[in-house]
Amino acid sequence: MIAEAELNRINELALWDFEVAPTGSGTVLILGSNDFVYYHYLEAEFRGVTYCDLPATFSHAQFSLGRDRDDEISTVWIIAESMQTMSTEFKLRATELQVRIGKVYYYDRGNR
Repeated sequence: MIAEAELNRINELALWDFEVAPTGSGTVLILGSNDFVYYHYLEAEFRGVTYCDLPATFSHAQFSLGRDRDDEISTVWIIAESMQTMSTEFKLRATELQVRIGKVYYYDRGNR
């Protein structure tokens, strides 16, 4: 079951941009950053995914927990902007969420 507190942690970061990274079947990995040229700051890994209509990239997202009759699977509503689709509401159904926060740089930073 996905905890609403985890989604609130993501929202509190106030990240601008998000990308859906390629993963194995049943997993959706969402990366979040304010500057994808140099790093990403968020990894939100959804497991046990049974439905996802997210575009490959989206911006200014707000994540919220939906109501379900099924105790095993949670519905996450994502309100976001997307250049790829006219839709602003997306849905993801999953059983688990792991949130990792911290900068992952895309270049060698030497001894810093």
